[in-house]
Amino acid sequence: MSINATSKDTLTELRAEDETQEDYDPYKHRTISKPNSWISFSTFGTFVHVMKGAMGVGILSMPFAIRNGGLLFGVIGTFLLGMLYSHCVHLLLKSRCCIVFRLKVDTAYKICKRERVPMLTFAQTLDRACALGSPRIRPLGKIFKNIVDYFLMIPISSMIYMVFVGSTLHDVINARTDLDWDVRIYILLAAVPAIGITQVREIKYLVPFSAIATTLIFANVVISLYYIFKEPLSFDDRDLFPTFNSLTTFLGAAYFAFDATSLIFPVSNQMKHPEHYLGCPGIVNVNNICLAILYSFIGVVGYLRYGDEIQGSITLNFPQEENLAMVIQVLSAVAILFSIGIFFYVPIEIVWRRVHDRIPQKWHVAAQTGIRLLYLLGIVGIACGVPDIGTFVGFIGAVFNPILALWFPIIVDTIYRWPGDFGWMKWRLVKNGLMALFGLYLLITGTISSVEDIIDLYK
Repeated sequence: MSINATSKDTLTELRAEDETQEDYDPYKHRTISKPNSWISFSTFGTFVHVMKGAMGVGILSMPFAIRNGGLLFGVIGTFLLGMLYSHCVHLLLKSRCCIVFRLKVDTAYKICKRERVPMLTFAQTLDRACALGSPRIRPLGKIFKNIVDYFLMIPISSMIYMVFVGSTLHDVINARTDLDWDVRIYILLAAVPAIGITQVREIKYLVPFSAIATTLIFANVVISLYYIFKEPLSFDDRDLFPTFNSLTTFLGAAYFAFDATSLIFPVSNQMKHPEHYLGCPGIVNVNNICLAILYSFIGVVGYLRYGDEIQGSITLNFPQEENLAMVIQVLSAVAILFSIGIFFYVPIEIVWRRVHDRIPQKWHVAAQTGIRLLYLLGIVGIACGVPDIGTFVGFIGAVFNPILALWFPIIVDTIYRWPGDFGWMKWRLVKNGLMALFGLYLLITGTISSVEDIIDLYK
């Protein structure tokens, strides 16, 4: 019997098994000892985490993104990119009433239902999707699983955050005092409160930190709007559409402003009511709609105010000698510091999942504390050793972000549907192919841009 025939028979058997297991609901079989729920935080707390995971101080860079995308194309493109990101999340998780493209998608939920397990991680979803596919692709499951795990164990966001906080404190304090401290000293000072924040082990206890960080960022936005509306906005000489060269900058900045792929599974797996994560309206959809509206508004009014003079962060256009402009910088640094816990959670959870079986139960608490402390010391050491780490991390992000945020969701969906569940004229397969090409475009252009930044750094 041919491989294709075997694959079709296996798929038929599995789908027949699905029909006999309709009574198994993975959500009802979860036994989470400490779910992400503080009274109303089951849903609201998760929304705060997801919002904070995507929205950082990068919102202040949206005017620069809109300048590159143009007023009309930039706004429409921001909403479309938000819809695309929502769709990728739905490809990985359950969707009952997807408001993005109004279609039903097979996801981790159905794999859980078929395998009769309550939850899966990002890496496990890829592994199980391959295991249920054609015999030729089953060995790829372990490879994909390791790629996802090892990449998520790299604390990219945390490294950038430590450098950002140290650099901000350096600029604010040195400019207004007689001190002439090196940026590395400020990174070490920022590491002191970070020790306490990164020792928080339950994701639900990070909700207050995410809420404070989000509040501070919104305060930054309000102050920024004050400066923006101090003078009348102008439509003169404002582009409506991007050039070919500026399009790349817009797409890269706008799409990854939505990206919080590393938090998708950890947050949803810790929810008391995970069915609220997706669906209609669902946390993911509401979050991305809110972000698209906020990003577009800030981007448009910032571009109308400053035009082609807009800087990479709009705060750089504000009068730096004013105390209010200094407040924005300080609030940004504090917000980022409070955000480090949620991004620290993901790599530590993966490391702990891989090593905890080798450690005696009585040493688990001490081992967790030691691993978290060593991880933070490593981050701080790299940040101090290479204060320009953001440039190099940008290269890593340009390579891996399209893979995590676009390609792996596409792979999961395509493998799970293979060979005959793609709809009329295989439109879902065509759609996945176009999305993959878009990811390839982001990867190539982002890599080229990052390499150019590194070359410029050492000229």
